[in-house]
Amino acid sequence: SLKPPPSPLSVIKSCSINPDPHYVTWDNSYYDYQGGCDQIAIDNDLMQVQIRTRPRKWYSTITQVAVKIKAQMPGDLDEVFHVKGEGIGKNSITGNGIAHYLNDTPANYVRWGYKFHTIHLGSPSEGKNSYIRIVDSQQGISLQVNGRAEFFENSRGMCGSWSTGGVRFQN
Repeated sequence: SLKPPPSPLSVIKSCSINPDPHYVTWDNSYYDYQGGCDQIAIDNDLMQVQIRTRPRKWYSTITQVAVKIKAQMPGDLDEVFHVKGEGIGKNSITGNGIAHYLNDTPANYVRWGYKFHTIHLGSPSEGKNSYIRIVDSQQGISLQVNGRAEFFENSRGMCGSWSTGGVRFQN
């Protein structure tokens, strides 16, 4: 089978997963999933993003998101950021690796009752065009991911395949 050429590092793509869950993948495909299970939204050599969906009375929603930045050097530890509806369960992102969290408060900022948690990828001097944003609201949790190939190339999961598009569901 032919393998597509690698994405140029300047390419920026986005993925979002919103309550009920509605999914928009790296290639802008759209689909829904109304049910409850644990899912891998993004998985590659640098990180893994997991979500947990659960049914509610009239809809399903995302109840937890965990972002694991995988250790890149022998002896280093994985860094984890975990949001469980209405607060942070765990944050071990130190800013010493590829990711940095702006501060240690429960949310970077709160606006209109929504709690925004943003993990920036790359150094602060590189700008803010690669990030993972988790938004906690009464309706559930949303995941918004935006970034360059250097962080997401070869990703696969519910956000689809960065390199080939589409989504591959387990049999």
